[in-house]
Amino acid sequence: MAVNAPTRQALRHLRRLCQSSDHIAATSSSNIGSTIRTKSQLRGFIATTSHVDNPRRRPCQNTNRTYSTSHRTFQPQPSSSTTTTSTTDQAPDPPSQSLPDITNFYTLFPKTLPSGPPPSGSFAIPLPALKREFLQLQSLHHPDKYTASPGGHSKSLALSSLLNSAYKTLSDPLLRARYLLEHTYNIDITSEDNSIHRGVTDQATLMEVMEAQEQIEEAQTQEQIDALKHENRTRIQDAEGNLGRAFETEDIHTAKTECVRLNYWRTLQQGLDDWEPGKEVRLIH
Repeated sequence: MAVNAPTRQALRHLRRLCQSSDHIAATSSSNIGSTIRTKSQLRGFIATTSHVDNPRRRPCQNTNRTYSTSHRTFQPQPSSSTTTTSTTDQAPDPPSQSLPDITNFYTLFPKTLPSGPPPSGSFAIPLPALKREFLQLQSLHHPDKYTASPGGHSKSLALSSLLNSAYKTLSDPLLRARYLLEHTYNIDITSEDNSIHRGVTDQATLMEVMEAQEQIEEAQTQEQIDALKHENRTRIQDAEGNLGRAFETEDIHTAKTECVRLNYWRTLQQGLDDWEPGKEVRLIH
């Protein structure tokens, strides 16, 4: 069995004993000498002194301290300059005083149509001026300017759609005539109600339409088609002029008749534009 080596503490203890006073040293030496006479006794002595606590070799003790491992997540706060910028970039609801009058399509464009619809105003409309005012209004009330406000965005969307419909309708004499008949005189000329069309389409008009259609079907060259186009454009201009005079004098029967005739000539013009040699022409009125 291996013998444990004496610890440093045991050796220091023996050294202090050796450095004691003479009497203590003699007594100690005598006692030690009389007590420790064999190797086995020496081992026993060392073993009894080796239990002395050595602070340098004292094991680490758990102090049961609890260290918090939690941490706070850093969340950057927006700077005042960022907040100010975002606030100023967001437009509020469109001011009520800047909204156009939506009473009818004519009141939407007061600069171009200050007199309103006929009979107070003219049936003819200056299209370049109408387009300029339309673009200005669309730019002023564009929905993208009011994305920060749900209410303002909804209003601008509705107004933008109304402006588009009004511009499209007023730019086209046929759509304009239909609009005036329906919204001013409560007559839907596109309805299939026979009472509305009674007496509107006369026999002479039907014969003229059928004859023009036959000429398109019999045409062989582009020159023939060009001549028919010129003739039909004259019909369209005459119908638009008659419509204007009828609305401005409140001659509703003539307005209905010329509106139907203009629709025929428009359909015929579409057939002429689509003409190709040998291609069948189908006109849908």
